[in-house]
Amino acid sequence: MTGHELLNPGAWRTASLTDDSAVIQALLDVEVAWVRAQRSLGLVDDAVVRVVADAGSAAAYEVGAIARRGESGGNPVLPLLTDMRSAVAEHSSNAAEALHRGLTSQDVLDSALMLVASRTLGALRGSLLAAADALAGLADEHRGTVMVGRTLGQAALPITFGLKAAGWLGAVTDAVVEVGATAASLPVQCGGAVGSLAAIDAMVPGEALRAADLLADELGLSSPGRPWHTDRGPVTRCGDAMVRTADVMGKIASDVLLLSRPELGELAEPVAEGRGASSTLPQKRNPVLSVLIRSVAIEAPHLGALLHAAAALAVDERSDGAWHAEWSTLVRLLARVSSAGSQLEELLAGLQVNATEMRHHVDDAGPAILSERLVAAVRNLPEAADIPDDLVGLLKQGASTGKVRDLLRSRVPTENLSDGELDRLLDPTTYLGVSDVLIDRALERHRALGSGDRR
Repeated sequence: MTGHELLNPGAWRTASLTDDSAVIQALLDVEVAWVRAQRSLGLVDDAVVRVVADAGSAAAYEVGAIARRGESGGNPVLPLLTDMRSAVAEHSSNAAEALHRGLTSQDVLDSALMLVASRTLGALRGSLLAAADALAGLADEHRGTVMVGRTLGQAALPITFGLKAAGWLGAVTDAVVEVGATAASLPVQCGGAVGSLAAIDAMVPGEALRAADLLADELGLSSPGRPWHTDRGPVTRCGDAMVRTADVMGKIASDVLLLSRPELGELAEPVAEGRGASSTLPQKRNPVLSVLIRSVAIEAPHLGALLHAAAALAVDERSDGAWHAEWSTLVRLLARVSSAGSQLEELLAGLQVNATEMRHHVDDAGPAILSERLVAAVRNLPEAADIPDDLVGLLKQGASTGKVRDLLRSRVPTENLSDGELDRLLDPTTYLGVSDVLIDRALERHRALGSGDRR
């Protein structure tokens, strides 16, 4: 981790995937892969590949010096290439000549950023799968745990915590699928100076596109069949997947923050030594994981918007500034969202559910939480007349279950509304719709992400 990221709590979780050393390593990996592709084309032998590969470790290069020198050429590829070529030349002039031959700096930097994205998305997908596993357990375990369903900040109808967890699970499953598809489609960049592959075609006439395909294979990236120097769709699609994932995580974190407030106390974050402490209020246990996840959800859309702005301002065959604006933006988005994914995994694995408090709030809400059902039921009775209006008035006053029962019992004959039916109408556990079906569907879809799809 090159920088300590003091102002990004939790950055340590995935820093090795996105820090400066990770970017340098990805740049080196592209250069090594290109020499390997040249070997497949018959341009170099194994000895050249070995020399270049031996110079392909980020630990051998001073990141700070490369960053400083990168200003002169406008990107870090030039100083890194100078240092790498110098190291290679000590052992083989042929290897030094083969290094970077036919490529342009954008080919290397774009491909390296796609490599960083691929590696980071792989880790993020793993965190999301683990979070989904935890949610599947919560959804099944709490399918009968009744709680208040709230709309616009107010009690609405009874639901179960299992249904809420299943809703979270569905969204996380969507994110798993989207992140996986995005990772699988990340393309190599190989176009030469202006996207015509002219220098590569001169090296291997008629095989320039095959050379690009070989580079993609070496790096484990997809081959788009064309350069995309100023068509920044690959970058914005990656950014969009990150933003959508941050949205999903932010929703869960926001719910946990609300339901863990002392006045509700329905959920609590997992306990860990020193976590959630206040510098001045010793009684507090702050839900810091949710707070940090939510901060990423707030920031991510703006980073994604910047990527789109840069894409729209890309000009000519190599862009002047818009391309440069993408680099740190994309890497920060990857870093922030992947760290939040790790935090979400930990949050959900140890989430504490207070079923007693949930039921207590349902009981506190009284029969008003069943108003939709009660009013619909009495409207269909022969004696309806003004009963619905009287019932609504009583419910608005916050009447107890006993008072509502007394009203209906005094106005509706038993033969039209039995005591058993009245009990059912006033029981929140019998007005949960198709919650079990929805939970089962979420669990089935989660199970469909079987072990074979979890790579």
